[in-house]
Amino acid sequence: MLLIDNDCAKQVLRMADCIAALEAAYREEGQGTGANRTKSQLHVHTADHQKWYRFSSAEGGLADAGVVAIRIKSDVLSWPTMYGKFRAYNYCVGPDRFCGLVLLFRCDNGEPLAILNDGVIQHLRVGATAAIAAKYMAREDASVLGILGSGGMAESHLQAYATVRPLRLVKIYSPNRDHRDDLAARMRREFRFEIVAVDRPRLAVEESDIVATCTDSGEAVLFGEWLDRGMHVTTVNHREADKKVYARIQRYVSYQSGHAMNLFTTSTRRPRTLGGAGPDYDRLVDSSPDTRRFRFTDMILGKAPGRASEAEINLFKSEGTGVQFAALGSLAHRRCLDSGLGQALPLEWFTQKIRN
Repeated sequence: MLLIDNDCAKQVLRMADCIAALEAAYREEGQGTGANRTKSQLHVHTADHQKWYRFSSAEGGLADAGVVAIRIKSDVLSWPTMYGKFRAYNYCVGPDRFCGLVLLFRCDNGEPLAILNDGVIQHLRVGATAAIAAKYMAREDASVLGILGSGGMAESHLQAYATVRPLRLVKIYSPNRDHRDDLAARMRREFRFEIVAVDRPRLAVEESDIVATCTDSGEAVLFGEWLDRGMHVTTVNHREADKKVYARIQRYVSYQSGHAMNLFTTSTRRPRTLGGAGPDYDRLVDSSPDTRRFRFTDMILGKAPGRASEAEINLFKSEGTGVQFAALGSLAHRRCLDSGLGQALPLEWFTQKIRN
């Protein structure tokens, strides 16, 4: 049994390897040898009417890889207005502390293999999945990337897109000037192509081939009138795009294992941010007669096209699944064993002789 923290995961996980591991996992899922349980979120109201406690869990298994993982999160949630936008803010214990864990198990005998911090894996799995979508959906010559956001998700998306497309220019916008300037400076040290921070969101979007929204905003930050022909769009948070974005796209590809199940201790003061608030995106897509809807795994298996023309505007939307954590948790576990990293824990602590 191995305890793997974020520092260990960062040492052994490389973006290109994560992309390969996740694409293999999605093939398994599409072929029926991988499975997910839809994410579940339990909300408990607190004495502070502005905050809720949320316990979130999702699990997935890969038969060929021989692993099952469950990812759990323990958060206190609030929704402050920051930089002019309604945003989700979460923490555990105190500000800027978080609790996300991945428990990894071996399929052939049920053995607990590892407990992993989820932070590094979380950012890598989202960025890598977006890059896999871009591999199939973005134009072959896509070289200009526009990013709305400047946190860890923005960083992992930039790194991932650079793995699958020959980027020559990246434009980064965040309402926090220091954050966008810092991300641009750090990424310039990592890559040789041009990376600039811009002072308006539309500047990041216009004349871009790939647009990625990587924010925690509870309202739209990307607008349909900003889109140009041939664009490929990815959203991290489904509320980031307005209704006009969905009206303009010609191809919509999604990856999720159903809609998250949300349970509440009470419905009397449920905030509008919980329980499906926001536009009905499936209905918006269905109401657009030119839109073609496909499943992500079908696209990877060659059952559905990723792009029909150079002029097509398309969009990829995903939600976290257990399969993603099984794939990257397993990769991190193997690499840490090979490298002698991680903290060994007695297996006896996690097994027992009392029948359950």
